[in-house]
Amino acid sequence: MKKTTILLSAIIVIIGFYACSHPPFAPATHATHDTLNANTTVVIPPDTTHTPEPVDTSVCFQRDILPIFLGSCAMSGCHSAASRKDGYTLTTYATITAKGLVKGNAASSKLYTVCKNNSMPQNPIAKLDSTQLSLLKRWINNGANNDTNCAVNCDTTKYTYSGAIAPMMKTYCTSCHATASAASAGGGIILDTYAAILVQAQNGKLLGDISHNTGFNYMPLGGAKLSDCKITQVSKWIAAGAPNN
Repeated sequence: MKKTTILLSAIIVIIGFYACSHPPFAPATHATHDTLNANTTVVIPPDTTHTPEPVDTSVCFQRDILPIFLGSCAMSGCHSAASRKDGYTLTTYATITAKGLVKGNAASSKLYTVCKNNSMPQNPIAKLDSTQLSLLKRWINNGANNDTNCAVNCDTTKYTYSGAIAPMMKTYCTSCHATASAASAGGGIILDTYAAILVQAQNGKLLGDISHNTGFNYMPLGGAKLSDCKITQVSKWIAAGAPNN
């Protein structure tokens, strides 16, 4: 009996020792919302599912679009400020965008569709070519903005006939001064061939007209004066003998 009592006492002492030396087992706990905010940085990856549409900055109203309307639409008897045929005046940004144009939608814009289907310009004015149609479409779909601070695509050191003069005449002059339209719209002056341009270069009318010199016809008719760079190109070409280069 005495041995049993001693054994039980020893067991009780051992149990008591371990109970004091080790904390009771605690169940696992989860971090609270506040603890997570205070101690954890949550990194949210960027949304790569949407890529913004690139903005087309290669077409500019003042440089690319206005010359198309002035050269192919705004002549006397058509859509000049005085003629206003069918109620359309196509001489400035305000008048061009006032009627027949839906910004952001070329397909719904009459100004574009009548050119695309060759209804306009009317004979003898030449139809818009693929480059002009592309510029017009892109400009409208891009919002038909009134871009005025356009980069100048001009270099006064380059003034060859093929590289500078012929393209300039096509953009600003030949809608009125092409062989087919010159008699009715261009005062009989032809500017769509080298031989015809050479005549106007040699008699002084080409440079005098585009320079807006006193006593000359200010050209392009009804449009803004050509840039100093373009006038310099013509001047240098003429001074070099107006070669067919």
